[in-house]
Amino acid sequence: MSDKKDMSDMTASEISYRKFLKNLGVTTHKEIEKLINKKIADGELSPNANLDITANITIDELGLNHSVSSTLSLPGKNG
Repeated sequence: MSDKKDMSDMTASEISYRKFLKNLGVTTHKEIEKLINKKIADGELSPNANLDITANITIDELGLNHSVSSTLSLPGKNG
C-alpha cells in the first residue's frame, strides 16, 4: 500500500504546501548550482570539495523557525 496521494484526493491546503515546497526545491537547486559552478570556475571553491549548507524556513504567524543542515558534495572539474 502506498502513502502517495493522488492530486485529486488532496485538499487545497495540501496542494498549496506541495506547490510551495516544489517551487522552493527547484528554484533553490538552480541558484545553488549556478553559484557553485561560478565559484569553482573563478577558483573560489575547489572541485570535489564539500560545502556545508543550512536552509531556514520561517513562518512568523505560526512561530515556526525550522532549519535543515547538510553537506553538499561539489562537482568535479567536468561536472
